[in-house]
Amino acid sequence: MQIPTQVIRATVRLESWSTLPGEEVAQWIGREEVEVGLPGGDLAIYTIDGGRQEVLLTLPSPGLYRMRWQWMFNSESGPFTSPLSWRTLEVPPVRDKRLNDRDLYCLVQLWRTSVE
Repeated sequence: MQIPTQVIRATVRLESWSTLPGEEVAQWIGREEVEVGLPGGDLAIYTIDGGRQEVLLTLPSPGLYRMRWQWMFNSESGPFTSPLSWRTLEVPPVRDKRLNDRDLYCLVQLWRTSVE
């Protein structure tokens, strides 16, 4: 995920599920699902200022996984531009506690679809 340049402080939560996770009720600004082949069980996040950040999440095995990305922005920190169109995003007022005074909260859920 490439986020708007206006985002300075972000929280990313990674979750590994054994089956398709249920839908969460929240004021998500965006949502995407992709299928990825993961040859190993370790994940990492790369940041501009800190480089590779180790993630304390180990997947059960290599294989094909679905990834659901959902995100929300703190409307008080905006405006934010879309990384796809460079247009200003319409961000409704969000009072979700998961933002925790951050500019962005992103939930990433992974579940295995097949073993390699």
